[in-house]
Amino acid sequence: MRNKTSGWKFGARYLFNKVSLSVWFLRPLSATLFISVLSITNAIAASQLMITPTRIVFSEKTRSASVTIINTGDSPGTYRVSLVNKRMTVDGEFEDVKEASPGELFSDKMIRYSPRQVVLEPGKSQVVRLGLRKPSGLKAGEYRSHMLFRAIPEVDESAEANVQPSTGVTIKLKAIVGISIPVIVRHGKTEAGISFVSAEYLPAQPKEDQSHIIMELERSGNRSVYGDLLAEFIAKNGDRTVIAQGSGVALYTPGTMRRIKLPVNLPAGLELTKGTIDILYRSPIDQGGRVFAQQQIKVP
Repeated sequence: MRNKTSGWKFGARYLFNKVSLSVWFLRPLSATLFISVLSITNAIAASQLMITPTRIVFSEKTRSASVTIINTGDSPGTYRVSLVNKRMTVDGEFEDVKEASPGELFSDKMIRYSPRQVVLEPGKSQVVRLGLRKPSGLKAGEYRSHMLFRAIPEVDESAEANVQPSTGVTIKLKAIVGISIPVIVRHGKTEAGISFVSAEYLPAQPKEDQSHIIMELERSGNRSVYGDLLAEFIAKNGDRTVIAQGSGVALYTPGTMRRIKLPVNLPAGLELTKGTIDILYRSPIDQGGRVFAQQQIKVP
C-alpha cells in the first residue's frame, strides 16, 4: 500500500522532540595498563539525569532560554554541557555530524550558554542559561544543534589498585551517560508540509507476541515537524478503539522521510477483522491536537 494521502502545511510553532538517551565509551590508553571496566548499570544508577524542558526553540522574538538539570540519582554527579551537531536518519536515529550536508543548518555558532559543567548532590538542580546571537545577513530557515548533558562517573581507584598489571596495551573503559535535546533557531519565514506515503498493518509473526503498524511519513518545506501518532480500530458497527500510540515523532531538516514501526496493543477480546485502522499524525493534545496528516488501512 503506497498511496500518498492528505497532509497539512503549517507554520513554525509545533516543534518538539523527545529526549534521546545514549551511552558513550571513553578509551584512554597508557604504556603499561590493566583493564578496568566500569559497569554501565552502576554508572546510570549513580548519575541519573532529568532535563527540562526537552527542547529549546528560539522564535523570531526569543533571545534567551533556560534548561534545568536535575540529579535524580542517589549519589553526587558531575555533568558537562556542550553543543553538538546531529543528523536524524530515516529510521529516527541520530548520528554525529562533522560536515553539513546540503540544506543542513546548525545553531551551535549562535548559542551562548553557561555554566558548562556542574556538580550536583542527589535531588539538586542547576539552571543552564542560553542566549542567542544571530549574525547579520542570516538567511531564512531553521537552524538546529543539540545540547548534550554528560554525566561523568567517578573512577574507582581502589578497584584499579587490586588488579595486577599485565603486559601489552590494554583499554580502560568508562561508561558515560548522556542526554541530548534539540536547540532550534527559526529565522525568517519557515513552513512545512507533512503527509503519509504508506501504512501497513503487520500481524504478529510466529514466535512473536507483538503486531505492528509500519508507516512512512514525508516532510516538505524548510522546517522540521513534530507530533504524536494515534491509531484507532474502527469496527464495522462504528465502535472506535485505540490500538497504538506514539509521542514525540519528529522529522528534522534536511531529511524528508521517516519510517516508523509502531507497536500495536490490542485490548483483551478485540480482533482486528472487518474494519478500518485510522491513523492520525497530530500536534500534542496540550497544543491543540490539530491533525497534520491522516491515513487509513482496511482490515479484511
